[in-house]
Amino acid sequence: MAVKLATLLHMHQPDYRHPDSGEPVLPWVRLHAVRGYTDVATYLIETGAQATVNVVPSLLEQLLGYENGATDEWERLSRIRAEDLSDDQQAFIRARFFHGNIRMRQVSDRYQALEAAAKAGEALTAGDVRDIQVWSNLAWMGGVARRAPFIRQLFAQERGFSHDQLVALMDHQRALVNGVMGLWRQLPQISCTPYYHPILPLLVDFEHARRSLTFPAEDTVVFQWPEDALWHLKMARDGVEEMLGFRPVGLWPSEGAVSPEALRLAKEAGFEWFLTDQAQLEMADRTAPVDLYRPWAVRDGPRGLFRDRALSDKIGFEYQHWDGEAAARDLLAMADARDVGDDGTIVLALDGENPWESYPDAGEGFLTAFFRSGRCVSAAEAAAGPVAGEVTRVHTGSWINGDLGVWAGHPEDRRAWRRLAQARLAWEANGKPESARRHLAAAEGSDWFWWFGPEFITDDRALFDRLFREHLKAAWREMGLTPPVNLNTPILDAG
Repeated sequence: MAVKLATLLHMHQPDYRHPDSGEPVLPWVRLHAVRGYTDVATYLIETGAQATVNVVPSLLEQLLGYENGATDEWERLSRIRAEDLSDDQQAFIRARFFHGNIRMRQVSDRYQALEAAAKAGEALTAGDVRDIQVWSNLAWMGGVARRAPFIRQLFAQERGFSHDQLVALMDHQRALVNGVMGLWRQLPQISCTPYYHPILPLLVDFEHARRSLTFPAEDTVVFQWPEDALWHLKMARDGVEEMLGFRPVGLWPSEGAVSPEALRLAKEAGFEWFLTDQAQLEMADRTAPVDLYRPWAVRDGPRGLFRDRALSDKIGFEYQHWDGEAAARDLLAMADARDVGDDGTIVLALDGENPWESYPDAGEGFLTAFFRSGRCVSAAEAAAGPVAGEVTRVHTGSWINGDLGVWAGHPEDRRAWRRLAQARLAWEANGKPESARRHLAAAEGSDWFWWFGPEFITDDRALFDRLFREHLKAAWREMGLTPPVNLNTPILDAG
């Protein structure tokens, strides 16, 4: 029997807006908009597949910002005639315009040769620089963007682009970016994540991290603000309704991070179902054996769905090396080999944007074949089925190693949480001005802590560190107080 697959694709980028100017300091929302954001929505609409798109309200805000005229340094420099660029602007382009997954750069021998020349410090002509301007944007074009004949012509031309071609490319990109929200308003199934993508269990009580982690007893963090977790949950539903026009009842907790207390708050906020990783079910207290293929009643919480990690990870990390249609056939065959019973549904959940950087065709072959299979159903449909049993106490952890180590397990993480706690206490003691709350809520987001500690590396770690501290400084200023001097010191360890 053909097995149904309840598929959730999670759309999220950090909040790249500077707290003072509101301007994006990195281009990734704009660039993902012309790849995964446009493509996934378009293919769903065209095929009628019922997969669930999960959105983060702070991402919606950033997309609306671009729609309303916001820009970033990469876009500004992309539109300047190469002959008119200053030395500093050319240096920025040399250093920062070879970005995204390496497989995107591999679509062009010319782009790779320019990257090698730039890194080697070789002299570049104005034509070389203009080719970099073009390729740094062209390489991000997804399947839908490539339907335009002149985009396909640029790929074929590969070099010697004119400034008029560059402007036409950037205008095409802008039209796609400005159309994302309109596409998402047409989607059949939407769920959401807490407003600024916080790790909910850590907002409820940071010390709950010790349920799955060990760190020195004296290295404690006093952060216990369950009302903040509830704010992110309620505001997420309100924000999605305001920006997209419908009120979600499904929740993908940031990084799949759950705890008994966080799920009680999710139910209080009006969520009817949530989805997380299979590890949270395997380590939970429950009334029946592990069953990934049916929903679970959760004591004091919404109904729970638990993803099949192996199949989800095949899409996220393996099928990029396959022919797209062959990958879709393999996924369906593996699904049919699962023993799901008569009424079971396999749950897939994964990042909805980053995987397609690694697919040579931006995922078009796989996504269209999978969506056209007729096997995709919504997470809401899966959640409505008969339950496998009751989770009497959910495990406190995330979809990464079943714990909260990425966001709490390193001294840098805890140093950042103490800076946050200091500001949060001050806000409580100084009238709780609403203008400061937004900065505190943004600082509670998971993305800053993702880059603290040794787990993940990026050239922009120092920038994320600074943005985190700038949000806290802005909160202090909105409270009418001078920011503490410790916010002038990086969270990241020297060296």
